Amino acid sequence: MLFFSLLPSLNQVFLTPTQPPTVQQEASERVKMCFFGNDDDDMPLARYIDPPEGSKFITSGGSGLIYSSPSIPGEVYKICSHDPDSKENIEREKLIFQNMMSVGQHPHVVKCFKVIENGVILERADHGDLREYYQAGGVATIYERIKWCKQLASAVDYIHGLHIRHADLCGKNILLDADRKIKLCDFAGSGFCGNLPTVSAEIGYAHPNRDQNRRATVKAEIHALGSTMYEIITTRRPFSSDNEPGVVAHWLNNGVYPSVYHLPLGDVIMGCWKGKYPCALHVQRAIEFAISEGLSISIHVSWYTSSSNVECVSWHECTLELKPEYSSP
Repeated sequence: MLFFSLLPSLNQVFLTPTQPPTVQQEASERVKMCFFGNDDDDMPLARYIDPPEGSKFITSGGSGLIYSSPSIPGEVYKICSHDPDSKENIEREKLIFQNMMSVGQHPHVVKCFKVIENGVILERADHGDLREYYQAGGVATIYERIKWCKQLASAVDYIHGLHIRHADLCGKNILLDADRKIKLCDFAGSGFCGNLPTVSAEIGYAHPNRDQNRRATVKAEIHALGSTMYEIITTRRPFSSDNEPGVVAHWLNNGVYPSVYHLPLGDVIMGCWKGKYPCALHVQRAIEFAISEGLSISIHVSWYTSSSNVECVSWHECTLELKPEYSSP
């Protein structure tokens, strides 16, 4: 993999001298052309809201419209809507995917096949996003959920290494493919190369410090990673949507979080919330360590007494030993 650093301005790209000059020069020119075209290339204005002929509308989100590919079942087109913000955000996503494609894409980030005039062509995930999968009654073993947390931490570490800040980590931006592997998606409006994001994390995922959240710092991203891991493990968000945003913000400002002591990876999740980890790689290593040591969890058991129809609850501590196949990436 080629490692390069992008300066805060998107008008220049420099490679660090960590490779032979010939390779460096070749990569520099490739990245320059991939991002911006030739210097004398007058790029035409994008013709937005033009889905390919024969495609079918799938869904819409805050950042764009999704259409099926008219010829390839495993691909989708993501193009912007009429919203001016959508156009700006899709242009940002195009730059980000060009960046990824120039250095090698990650197995747990949605794959971009091609950047087109009005959007991107992406791989299609058979099970959709993880939040809708759970809400529709989709199931997952505890082993799968732990594996997905590790895959997500690896994906976040990858994008951070490319100077990308997702800024909206949560279950709706994680796809589940046919092989039941997760794919981080939706970089429309993400922070890139020192440019601030134009989107922000959901309440309960956003860092309690507004400035950290606004800039989508690594600390803010790790906080959202912890909330997303909570959603993966429990199938629900850290805070109910019934709670007023102001109330949740007050709780977070006072360090009040859901109890996680009984959850697999509970210590790791709380560590993300409390700022224990300086980067996503440390989160990934913590998950790997928890797997290697065996995960202690509390199993919630409930039953009803026949006489009073009153629910009784008890907790039972046990150790979860993961099978070898779930320890792999």
